[in-house]
Amino acid sequence: MGYLACYLPHEILVTILSLLPLKEAASTSILSRQWQYLWTSTMNLNFDDEDTLCRTARPPGGKAQELANLRYVNWVNSVVEQHRGPKVEQFRVSFHLDKRSSSSIDKWIRFAMKKGVQMLDIDFLEYGFHQSYTLFPHQVFGFKQGSAFEVPNLDPCMYTGFKSLKDLCFKNVDVAEEVLQYFLSNCPVLERLSVYNSRYVSRLRVVGTSIALKYLEIRECFMMESIEIRDANLVSFTYAGHTIINLLIKNVPRLVDVSICEPNNLFFEVVFTQLSYCLSQLETLKLTYNVLFRCDRIFPTMPNVRHLGLIFEGDDAFALVNLTYFLQACPYLHKLVLQVCVYS
Repeated sequence: MGYLACYLPHEILVTILSLLPLKEAASTSILSRQWQYLWTSTMNLNFDDEDTLCRTARPPGGKAQELANLRYVNWVNSVVEQHRGPKVEQFRVSFHLDKRSSSSIDKWIRFAMKKGVQMLDIDFLEYGFHQSYTLFPHQVFGFKQGSAFEVPNLDPCMYTGFKSLKDLCFKNVDVAEEVLQYFLSNCPVLERLSVYNSRYVSRLRVVGTSIALKYLEIRECFMMESIEIRDANLVSFTYAGHTIINLLIKNVPRLVDVSICEPNNLFFEVVFTQLSYCLSQLETLKLTYNVLFRCDRIFPTMPNVRHLGLIFEGDDAFALVNLTYFLQACPYLHKLVLQVCVYS
C-alpha cells in the first residue's frame, strides 16, 4: 500500500479508500507517514458500524446504552473534526437518539452540507418508544426565528450542499414539513426523498417541473393528511400508513411505479379514485388491500402493468376472487407477487 502511495495520485488513493468501510479506511493510517492522514479525505462517511449499532441497540435508559451512545457521538465528532477532503459524497448516521446529542447533530448536518454531500441519511433508531429529534430550519440552516422560509440567513458554504444533494433520507426524525419543502425547492438535483416515521409532517407538495424529484417514499408518518403530486418528474411513489390520506396525483407522465399500503375497507373506492389519473400508464403496482367482496365491483383497466404485487390478510375468504379481477384488469401482466399477512 505504501508503494502505491508513491506512484498513484492523491485523488485516486482517496477514491480507493472511499470504497472501504469507514473504520477500515481509518486503519490504513498505520501503514506509513504518507498514509497517516489520507483517510481523512474519504468521501464515504457511513457511520453504520455493526458492532457500534449493536451496542446502541440496547434498551434505552441504562448506563451501558448511554455510554454506547456517547462513544458513537464522539466517534462521529472525531471524524468530522479531522476530515480534510473538499467533499463528501455520502454521510449516514444511524444510532439511538438521546437528548444530549442535538448540538452534535446540527453540526453534522452543517458539515455535510458544506462538503457538498450527495447522499444524506439520518436514522435515529427507535426501540420501544419514540424519543425523536425535531429538525427545524432555524437550528440547522441558520434561519432567523420567525422569519419567512424563503429568506434564510444561510452561511454561503451551505449552498454547496443544496446544489449537490441527490438522495435525502430521514428516519425517526421529526423533520418540519417546511424543511422538506425547502429541500425540494432548493436542491436542483435532488432525485430521491424518503421520510419514515416523522410525527409532524402532515402535508407534502411535489408540484412543478422545476422540482427534480424522481423517487418519493413516505412511510408511517401518522399525522400525514395530504400528498399532492402534480406537473412533476416523479417516476416512483411509495406510501405506507394506517390512515386514508388525501392523495392527488395529476399530470405526472413519467410515473410508472406506485406502491400503496393503506389497509382499509374503503380501499378501492378511495385508492383507485386517487390513482385514476395515472393507472393507465403504470408498469409496476403494489397494493395492500383488505376489502369486503362485492360482485358488482368494477376494476379499472391497467393495460401497462407488468409487475403486480398484492398483500392481503390470511383470513380473507375472498382474496382469490378479488385476485381474478386484478388479473382481468392487467391483461399484459408478466410478474405476480402475493404476500399473505397472518396475525396471531
